[in-house]
Amino acid sequence: MWENHQVMHPRAPNGILHRKEKMAAQPFSSLWGVSHPALFQMTLVAALMATVLGGCGPPPNLYFASLTTVLNETYFNTGTVLKYACRPGFSKVNFLNTFVTCQRNTWRYNEFCTKKRCRNPGELQNGKVIAKTDHFFGSHIEFVCSEGYILIGAATSYCEIQDKGVDWSEPLPLCVIAKCEPPPDISNGKHNGEDEDFYTYGSSVTYRCDPNFSMIGKASISCTVENNTIGVWRPSPPTCKKVICPKPEVKNGKAISGFRTIYTYQNSMIFDCEEGFILKGSSLIHCGEDNDWDPPPPICELNSCTDLPNIPNAYWERYNNHVPTKEQIYNIGTVLRYKCHRGYEPASDAPTTVTCQRNLTWTPHIGCKELCCPIPELENGEIISKSTSSVNSCAYFYRDTVHYMCYKKYQFEARCREDGTWYPKTPTCDEPLCPKPEIAHAKLSVNKDQYLQAANVTIQCDSGYELDGPQSITCLEDRTWYPGVPKCEWVVPESCEHVGKGRKIMQCLPNPADVKTALELYKYSLEIELLERQIEKAKKYTAESPR
Repeated sequence: MWENHQVMHPRAPNGILHRKEKMAAQPFSSLWGVSHPALFQMTLVAALMATVLGGCGPPPNLYFASLTTVLNETYFNTGTVLKYACRPGFSKVNFLNTFVTCQRNTWRYNEFCTKKRCRNPGELQNGKVIAKTDHFFGSHIEFVCSEGYILIGAATSYCEIQDKGVDWSEPLPLCVIAKCEPPPDISNGKHNGEDEDFYTYGSSVTYRCDPNFSMIGKASISCTVENNTIGVWRPSPPTCKKVICPKPEVKNGKAISGFRTIYTYQNSMIFDCEEGFILKGSSLIHCGEDNDWDPPPPICELNSCTDLPNIPNAYWERYNNHVPTKEQIYNIGTVLRYKCHRGYEPASDAPTTVTCQRNLTWTPHIGCKELCCPIPELENGEIISKSTSSVNSCAYFYRDTVHYMCYKKYQFEARCREDGTWYPKTPTCDEPLCPKPEIAHAKLSVNKDQYLQAANVTIQCDSGYELDGPQSITCLEDRTWYPGVPKCEWVVPESCEHVGKGRKIMQCLPNPADVKTALELYKYSLEIELLERQIEKAKKYTAESPR
């Protein structure tokens, strides 16, 4: 006797669900359900005989059909025909017979039964029906409600055998709109909702705090659905609380926005640091519900150099149009230059600069040292006295002087200069002579290349030039002219004026002898004057003409 021993789907009684289109006889005891060892051996022998003699073994166990008669044979000759009937949940395919034939050791057949189809489940109001595969026997569908609606009934329905056909195991459920309890009351505040027994999905209320209270949380809440089963208010209602934050103080910093006398919840401030300081922390802070600032006020840390190094006998060059001072601050990387005072020079060939380093200190400086003049060498004379202002080991320093006694009763003085040299460079013991005064456009009363001490010279300027300075000068012992060498400046003659209105844009040439140019200028001025007269005449004629 051949029966179906496979496990049945819970929604398909007395039937086996397989997806393969065709099935031959399954091998051995797992297919035939043979549990007794002797019976299994007999079945195995029958199968071997069918293979050797050309017949077929036990008939196939089809998922969509079953044998109409009970058979005890285990071997079937070629050409044997067995009749099947469609299982429950399946229906016969038109134009196909329900026979299985033994041909060449194999049972041959067409899939003559097909799954029955369940009816259309219909439309789910305020929801939708989701078919996972199709609507045939063994399939299932799911019901999902729209947002804000709660499912009342089964969420899944199967296409199963009912009576002589197939139908859905569960009816269409209901999708009802979610409802919330009245919104909760809060201390020191209230909401704007009406006095109702319940609120439907999507309804919202807004809370407001009493005066001098700050709202912590969202002002508005809405009726939503939780787990698709119950209506709840989201987010949680706010709280009303008195919040006052202390005025923040940021050393070496300043507030650039958010100035208030009292700071309450969510008030904000923005800070920045003074020049030379860097901000650590957040520049934007808010007054929190715990009466403190969140995040904490920032810190302004020094990020520059101060306290300029003291360099003796030196002064600072201007930086950004200002003279550097110890009170100022300088950014990292700033380079300041210094110079030595007169009579001093850099102590080495290194640059006379200091730089603000990342560790906020200045680079070392080389400093300044005194200038030292060498001992002067003198021919035809000797040093009779010296004046020094230094006690250093150097013989002569800036502004030190020595007096020489020259032979032949002449006396000379040399001075140590700021660049470490003597002035004059090479002292000599010669008769003191003044050089010839160089005065352009002038005549000298005594014309010589050199003049002895106390010599007097009178200056007379050329025609057209005027003396600027003393007319008489005297040669002094130090080889200079007293009170100074004058100049001869050219004077514009009174007759050399601008010619007419045209002379407003032209001037006389500095050399009156250039007669040709002067005449051309005069000619141009006359032509301009003539043109102006013609214009005035034309205007007068136009004004007097009858209209």
